[in-house]
Amino acid sequence: MITHTVRGDPTSRIAASATSEHHDTRTAADEVAGALHDALAGKAPDIVMLMASFHHTAALPDACNDLRRMLVPGHLLAGTVESVLGDGRELEGIAGMSAMALRFGPHGHGIRLSPWRTTPWEPIPLSQPEAMAARIDAGTDTKCVLVLADPFSTPSTRMLPAIGSCLGGGHTIPVTGGLLSGASQPTCNRLILDDVVQDAGAIGLTISGDIDVRTIVSQGCRPIGHPVVVTECDGNILTGLDGRPALDTVRDMLSELPEDERQLLSGGLLVGRAIDASKKRLGRGDFVVRNVLGVEKEKKAIAIGELPRRGQTVQVHLRDAQASHEDLQLLLDGQQLHDPPLATFLVTCNGRGQRLFGEVGHDTAIIRKRLDDPPLAGFFAAGEFGPLSGSNFIHSQAVVATLFG
Repeated sequence: MITHTVRGDPTSRIAASATSEHHDTRTAADEVAGALHDALAGKAPDIVMLMASFHHTAALPDACNDLRRMLVPGHLLAGTVESVLGDGRELEGIAGMSAMALRFGPHGHGIRLSPWRTTPWEPIPLSQPEAMAARIDAGTDTKCVLVLADPFSTPSTRMLPAIGSCLGGGHTIPVTGGLLSGASQPTCNRLILDDVVQDAGAIGLTISGDIDVRTIVSQGCRPIGHPVVVTECDGNILTGLDGRPALDTVRDMLSELPEDERQLLSGGLLVGRAIDASKKRLGRGDFVVRNVLGVEKEKKAIAIGELPRRGQTVQVHLRDAQASHEDLQLLLDGQQLHDPPLATFLVTCNGRGQRLFGEVGHDTAIIRKRLDDPPLAGFFAAGEFGPLSGSNFIHSQAVVATLFG
């Protein structure tokens, strides 16, 4: 089954997306490339972003070569993932390939596209802002940096803020994209940038110039209880909260929950770190949320997916389908002030989808409906990249939509 969507004018800016469920990798790529070729009236796209489920890992390099020969894109970014998103569908757990093509018209209409890549043996200069900016070709006209990264070999927690602040002077570059989810061990993901294939590191595309790029970051959880301060920690282990053993503090907080909220505990706990602890009231969207990885009962400690520091303000969060739905709708309300986007690249947590909502296609259906059915492609990620309050973070339980104007 092949589906596709197109928006725009072939003589100026145009975008198209296509999704295939074919199990044969090269056949799926041919279907996707054919649909994009027809939608773009045979014009070569400036960018193609292709996401393929892990079923396609072995033959993906050959399939990308086929696609490049047919479409002749300016740049191709591709990666392997658990499941793909596209055209109002979320192909969870089945073979899928989803691609989006963007053409910006004659001579790119003042848009600069700069591809870059990094590997463990060819790292980018994270501690040298000027060298970082030069490496990724970032400038004051940069609108976003799209990154696909292997989770086993990329220091993403350092890389995202380094990219965001590389220009200095309080200027922040938004970073979007995410951690590939197509493998459970190192060297088994595939990242493809143009004609180069790698099994580690990250690939990126810096997008600058005359283009409007907006980002929506919606986190799939809500705070409960009250904020507390980290008083003791060791690595990623919270040992003290508000001067008491961390586990005791959290247990007391959970014991005060009403029955309807206690039922949500089966979905697992999360801990949110306040982005700006000086705010008088902290609520949804004021925290960067991390999973609780486990507890150490003897030490009364809690392990989380981040390295906390003393003095930070944190709050317990719950995964909540209703809150996730409302938060996404609220953020999309704000987009009604803008023209519908030319295209949307969507990255959602692999803990969302059916696992959270109990139905297929929740996030893609809402986004397509509220944004007037734009061409859409994306994937379920092992971590989502997106800006909040002027800083870039790796998110958990979030959906990040990059809207190309």
